[in-house]
Amino acid sequence: MNKISFIRDLFHQPYFVCLLAIVACVCFYLIKDEKRKHRKIIWTVFIVLFSVSFCIFIASAVYRVTHPQIWDFNCFYLWGKVAVGGYDYYQPENLHHVFNSLTLPALDYAGFKREIVDVGFLYPPPTILYFAPLGYLSYNTAILCWTIFNLFFAGGCIYLSYTLFFKAYKLNGFLLIATLFLIFLPSLSTVNFSQTNFILLFYLLLMKKYEDKKFAGIFLALALFTKPYMIILVLFFILKKKWGIISYFVLSCAAILGLTLALFGKAPFVSYIFDSPIHRLPESVFSEDINQSLQAVLLRHHLLSFDKLMLYKYIMAAILAVTGVFILFLLKRKQYDFILATLLLVGLMIYPGTLSYYGVLMLFIIFQFFDEKNKLGFNVYLYIPIIGIFYYLTTYSVFLAICFLLSVIVIRALKPPVTTTDLYESQTGN
Repeated sequence: MNKISFIRDLFHQPYFVCLLAIVACVCFYLIKDEKRKHRKIIWTVFIVLFSVSFCIFIASAVYRVTHPQIWDFNCFYLWGKVAVGGYDYYQPENLHHVFNSLTLPALDYAGFKREIVDVGFLYPPPTILYFAPLGYLSYNTAILCWTIFNLFFAGGCIYLSYTLFFKAYKLNGFLLIATLFLIFLPSLSTVNFSQTNFILLFYLLLMKKYEDKKFAGIFLALALFTKPYMIILVLFFILKKKWGIISYFVLSCAAILGLTLALFGKAPFVSYIFDSPIHRLPESVFSEDINQSLQAVLLRHHLLSFDKLMLYKYIMAAILAVTGVFILFLLKRKQYDFILATLLLVGLMIYPGTLSYYGVLMLFIIFQFFDEKNKLGFNVYLYIPIIGIFYYLTTYSVFLAICFLLSVIVIRALKPPVTTTDLYESQTGN
């Protein structure tokens, strides 16, 4: 167990993770060159790297089940118990009543009580549909089922990423996608905190796969009720004038809201609208280290204070204005992949509840960089340094990783578009 813990700790070291990501990329590009010598040795290194990454990822999941932690599964379990008990899951008194009746692992729940029990449910009412089934299970059974449920979506994310961006490279492409996914610190953090980021990434990949189909609106609605900041992606489909997708999104939202209303009544909706639990959150939540939003970074560095939050509103207005101008520029050039990436990154940056494990969503952009034919694509000489820097930053600061990736997107987008004449000249050598 000590050896496993030592290896798990290594995967949290910036230089180590950076090195693994670079080695994976180098193996991928060397194997792509069919004339390359020593291919068997390269394959062996690649397979060993994947195998170790896979074992560490699964070991983290097993450790999470066998060694109970305070965050975040206990939140989901408590909310589920409150909901199936017929209580309004936004009211602290109901959470206190149920919490005191539960038999939970012997841990220090002082912070948990202050940030969860005294506050209420932290998401829109329909999000409870994820957690309500947990309320019918014992604690040990619930955490096992929840972990398996999330691992299923992790596998789905790897498979969808492979089919969308790497299918042409067969096993070589699969090993790269899987390894980069498994060694990514926000992925491991998602497992350690039993969070829902794999579910969200899965919906995002499905939206990409079916971005021209009306039922992409269903996945957008599901994503919205998983994490509210995904509302920013509605703008993407509006800009593309995908009114069929928007209509499916609206209808799906109405159906999900209707189902939630039928199962849990109107009380949670009334509480959410008129007695938002956000106002009961301790100020420390908005500035703690795990919070990687712009607001949290400014608060931690004393560039912003809670009694001067109007300044942050001005900063946010300026960011949104600049983003709007940039998106109009991209729209004029019909660079929709850049628009989607920009909206996703800006959403992560300005959403005050962005935590470090939300960085999983950035893999959606990173995986698109591999394909040189893709508008977001880079050649090998640029891609490997970008990957190395990105993976280093995510172990140090997800906020800096967001800023770095946003800078890469902006610089890449400002490159002059390839014209028909350019293509003809490159093909003819003129």
